Amino acid sequence: FDRAARALAAGIAATAVLTEIEVAVVGGGVAGAGDVLFAPLRRHLRAYATLSFAAGVEVVPARLGGDAGVVGAAAAAAEAVGVWA
Repeated sequence: FDRAARALAAGIAATAVLTEIEVAVVGGGVAGAGDVLFAPLRRHLRAYATLSFAAGVEVVPARLGGDAGVVGAAAAAAEAVGVWA
């Protein structure tokens, strides 16, 4: 998990620098890993996100956990066919 957390932290830090995000949401099955993943992820993120506007990025698990991708796909499909127009 530490190696995966380090790689994920590097990606989140790069994204934060490019887009100035404030929150990174980790979803899917990996969100259920809890502190096994999130503790080293946050530690590595502090090392990678050194620019002032990227240093404060918060990493949180998706509220929908493993269903986040399915719910997002359903919302995109509904929007594409005009359900929420």
